[in-house]
Amino acid sequence: MHVIVTRFAVPREEPATATLYRDRAWLERRLDLFRRFFVPSVEPLGVPAVLLCGAAAAGFVAERIADLPWARVEVQDEWRGGWSGGPERIVTRMDSDDALHHGWFEAVERAPEAAEVLITREFLRYDLERGRLHRYRRREPSPLAAFRRDLNPYRHDHKHLERHHRVHEIAGAYLLQVVHGDNLSNRRPSWWRLDRRVPKARLAEFGLGEPAVKGVAAGGG
Repeated sequence: MHVIVTRFAVPREEPATATLYRDRAWLERRLDLFRRFFVPSVEPLGVPAVLLCGAAAAGFVAERIADLPWARVEVQDEWRGGWSGGPERIVTRMDSDDALHHGWFEAVERAPEAAEVLITREFLRYDLERGRLHRYRRREPSPLAAFRRDLNPYRHDHKHLERHHRVHEIAGAYLLQVVHGDNLSNRRPSWWRLDRRVPKARLAEFGLGEPAVKGVAAGGG
């Protein structure tokens, strides 16, 4: 059984941003991005989603997503936490302002059983300001990964998964990131890191239409 987990509003390790998770204005921006990208992408897949939140934010977020029967909030007050999906589940880790390709779970099921973690390096990025979609590849693993064996998906930074687990790379772009606002992880990449521009029709592979990615609120994290 598959489950998706996202670290939605958890206290960060950096002192300067440790309390950001409970700021209501910040949470509202997170929820807006979540509704625009994560929800239309994940909802049709028919799998549960867990939003990890610090105790100070959990109740507020739970109320705001109460209309989504497939999503629930779990309390986690540590950035690297201890949540795991259980031995019978394969846990996909992704960010709450991203979208997931609808062929992801099939690709995970085809991966070798010996692998503990299924990683990706290639993904698509949508530049809202310029209205352009690009294929992008990074040297280290991307934020999208699937975990077997009841592993804690946030024990290690996604960039270092190869150091700690038996991994298998799934080829292809199964993650869609959106360049928006002042989100450090989703700033526009340098030109030399973009393989090539791709048609916006590919947004449909992630459950999104072009109107859904217009007018997004700035901010996030």
